[in-house]
Amino acid sequence: MMKYNKVPLAAIRAMKWALAAIAICLVLVRCTGSGKSIDLEAGFQNPPESARPRVWWHWMNGNVSKEGIRADLEWMHRTGIAGFQNFDAGLSSPQIVAKRLIYMTPEWKDAFLFTTKLADSLGLEMAIAGSPGWSESGGPWVTPAQAMKKLVWSETRIEGGLPFDGILPHPPTTTGIFQNIGETGGYTSGMSTGQNIPVFYSDAAVVAFRLPVNDRSLAEMNAKVLSSAGKFSLADLTDGDLANFSFLPAGKNGEKAWIMYEFSEPETIRSLSMVKRETGMRFPGISGGPQVERTLEASDDGKSFRPIFKIPAGGTSQNTFTFEPVTARYFRIAFLIPPPPRVDNGIASYFGINTSGMKPPERGINISELVLYPAARINRFEDKAGFTSAAGIYDMATIRDSGDFVKKEDVIDLTSLMSSDGRLQWTPPEGRWAILRLGYSLTGHKNSPASPEATGLEVDKLNAGHVKAYFENYLDQYKNATGGLMGNRGLRYIITDSWEAGVQNWTDSMMTEFSDRRGYDMIPWLPALTGHIVESAEASDRFL
Repeated sequence: MMKYNKVPLAAIRAMKWALAAIAICLVLVRCTGSGKSIDLEAGFQNPPESARPRVWWHWMNGNVSKEGIRADLEWMHRTGIAGFQNFDAGLSSPQIVAKRLIYMTPEWKDAFLFTTKLADSLGLEMAIAGSPGWSESGGPWVTPAQAMKKLVWSETRIEGGLPFDGILPHPPTTTGIFQNIGETGGYTSGMSTGQNIPVFYSDAAVVAFRLPVNDRSLAEMNAKVLSSAGKFSLADLTDGDLANFSFLPAGKNGEKAWIMYEFSEPETIRSLSMVKRETGMRFPGISGGPQVERTLEASDDGKSFRPIFKIPAGGTSQNTFTFEPVTARYFRIAFLIPPPPRVDNGIASYFGINTSGMKPPERGINISELVLYPAARINRFEDKAGFTSAAGIYDMATIRDSGDFVKKEDVIDLTSLMSSDGRLQWTPPEGRWAILRLGYSLTGHKNSPASPEATGLEVDKLNAGHVKAYFENYLDQYKNATGGLMGNRGLRYIITDSWEAGVQNWTDSMMTEFSDRRGYDMIPWLPALTGHIVESAEASDRFL
């Protein structure tokens, strides 16, 4: 016999209240605040203006005509589309009209005025992107001084107690992502306009700091360089020239390729920096290539190696890692390099790149810098200092170690002592000292993917004055192009699409803005921006 569970009276009452609430909701669905009935089916068939779709409308590389404009807008109106967002874009679109309409020329403005008036007459909402292309806020009218910037530096080491009179090495003026590496990444790197990328540089500060006792260079430690193949020297791997690469071929038959440092006696190592460029097909916005495994290994006899840690890829060309102190006579970075992937011709052709006839790259990896440090550095300082947009920086904490660090009171501001030609005259106190000459140069990011004539530098996002000047210029151009039909009618909105402008970590007023916003001076902490630990690992991480 089937048994039935008794339902408690309280549960029955709850069910009744729930059914009553559902009934009330169904009634409310058919009512407005004024009590008028809404027919949901009719609402879907003829939705209000606020619920109708807007569409992206790209003018691709000047392939525009008034006939095409009228056909598109009248179709939008007939099909119930409420408006459009206009992008003057580029990519590799071929010319299919008799005459291209080049951005902001009289012919282009005439077509845009025609568009504005027609859209207004049809009741279509009209918007434009924040720049030519769809990312982000840049154009030919942005001057180098107004463009996105990054911190750069040079380091000079001197002995204390002796007068120093010399020219400090000029920090890199290269337009690019980091120090003297001239890559910008994203669409920008592949959308060359045929023009030289502008160069800009300005000094920011000069500071000196007493070096920790154990902060010695590999040359001072008499390190010897060996490798599984290729040609590498201690000078090339430690000279600070990040753009001078040497090729390390992949190991044969699945074996590891490696670069090794040999010391005459056991040394304790706490950090390493590496600048590498993996082989593989590279397209704008897309990097193809093998996933290389990188491992730091140590040995006491140069034959039997033990793994220390697997080195992650990192977010920019140079990556610095700090680990638990390891003592050994031999240290090597081992690379396990799989075969390159098949080239995707479809992706390549989308960016206007013909891969027919391209040969797969030789298996291997390019290395320009490989430095081991007995004095700890800030773990992944490049990510923490804003040279990348890496996520999870709170998981990159620098290991707390008993090693010596730079003391904040040992950081001295020498900015006023350097002349305009970079000459510094100064007598340091006793000890070993490092002098940092810091400045800023361009990241090189451009608005994209715009037509060549509408492509220029991205504006400095950290400078309110530069951003204001950018948009005033940009909107004045459209005010002229629309005959003033902007605001409540005609051109009504600006939209921003996907961010492909990279990162920047410096601006003209960075030092002042920092002290105003954070309440303390950056000067004693500037060495941390170059990887040196100031006060403690925790304090330096917190500053960055």
